[in-house]
Amino acid sequence: MLEVLDSEKQSRRWVEAKIKSFDPETEYAEIVSLMAQYQLDEFTLNFLVTILTSYTLKPSHMAETLSITNKGLRRPNQRMQDTLDFFWIWHVHGPDSEETKKSLSRLNKLHAGVARMLPGHFENGDDFIYVLGRLFVLQDRLLKDLNMVGMDPHIKLALFNFARALSKHFRTEGNKPITGFPNTPKALEAFVDNWEAKNHGYSPVSRDIVNSFVHAFGDRWFPHPFKPLGRWVCIEALEDSFLEHVRIKPLTGIRKLLARGALKSLFFYKTRIAADRKTSAYDERVLLSKKECAQMDERAVKRVSKFGWTKGGKDSVGLGDGPSLAGKCPVMSPTQTSTEVKRSVSN
Repeated sequence: MLEVLDSEKQSRRWVEAKIKSFDPETEYAEIVSLMAQYQLDEFTLNFLVTILTSYTLKPSHMAETLSITNKGLRRPNQRMQDTLDFFWIWHVHGPDSEETKKSLSRLNKLHAGVARMLPGHFENGDDFIYVLGRLFVLQDRLLKDLNMVGMDPHIKLALFNFARALSKHFRTEGNKPITGFPNTPKALEAFVDNWEAKNHGYSPVSRDIVNSFVHAFGDRWFPHPFKPLGRWVCIEALEDSFLEHVRIKPLTGIRKLLARGALKSLFFYKTRIAADRKTSAYDERVLLSKKECAQMDERAVKRVSKFGWTKGGKDSVGLGDGPSLAGKCPVMSPTQTSTEVKRSVSN
C-alpha cells in the first residue's frame, strides 16, 4: 500500500505530478494505488464496477454464474459490496501484494464452488482476460464516447501492466493459470473488441441481471425522486451494441439528455475540478451496514416480481437462444430456443 508524505500533498491537484514521477512499466502498482486512494471514491467505483459487471454478462454462461446463486437478482447490493471489497484491495495494495494474493485466492475458491454447480462456465481463460481488458479500456472509452479527452497514455500504460500482473493470480476450472494475456495495450484493446464481436448467445438472464445491478446503483446512491437518474446514467454509459444484445432499449429524448449531461458533468468535475484527497479513501470507506444492505436487497427481491425478471437458481440456467461461442456451456442444448416472456420496461 503506497504511503505519501503530507509534504507532497500541498497543491490542490497534487496527484497528477506524483503520477508522472513513477515509471508505468515498473511502478504501475504505485500509480494505481495513488489514483485509487486519492482520486477515487465509493460512488465512482460502484458506478464503474456496475458498468464493468454489465459487460461481462453478455454471454449467457457468464450471466448464469450470477443467477444460479441468486446473488445477481435477489442480493445485488451484497454482491456489489463484496465485489467492491475485492477491487479496493487489488487497486490499493497492488497486484503482487500478499493482501491481493489472499483476496484472489478466496475469489478463485468462490468461482470453483460455482463451477461445481455449472461445470464449464469458468473453463475459458479468455473470459477472465476479457474482464481485465474491459476494466483497462472502460473509463477511456467512456470519456471518448462523451466527447471528452481520454485517459493519459502514461496512466493507460500503468493500467495495462496492472491488469496483466493481476491476471497471473486468477485461476480457471481445475485451478489452471490464465495464459495468452496480450503483450501490449493495443493488443489488449483488440482482444476486447474481438471478444465482444463473438456470437455470444443471448439469455434473458443477462438482461435481467444488468437491470438488477442498474436499479441497485440508483437505489443506493440517489434519493427520491432522482433514483431513475441513477439508472439512466448507467444505461447511457453502456454501448448501444451491448444494450441491443441484452434487449435493453437505449435512452432517448429528455432521459438521454439528462443522463448524458450528468455523466459529462461528473467526469469533468472529477478530472478537471475536484481537489485531490489528502487522506486515503480506502482508509475512510463507509460500508453499508448489514441492515442497510438487507433492506436494499428486500427491495431488489420485490423488483424481480414487479418487472417479471428471471427468478434465478437452477431454473435460470439454459434459457438462452443457443450456446455461447465464447466458452463451453454444457448445460445448454445447441438446439434450445429462448423461453423468454415479454417483460416490463424498467429503465
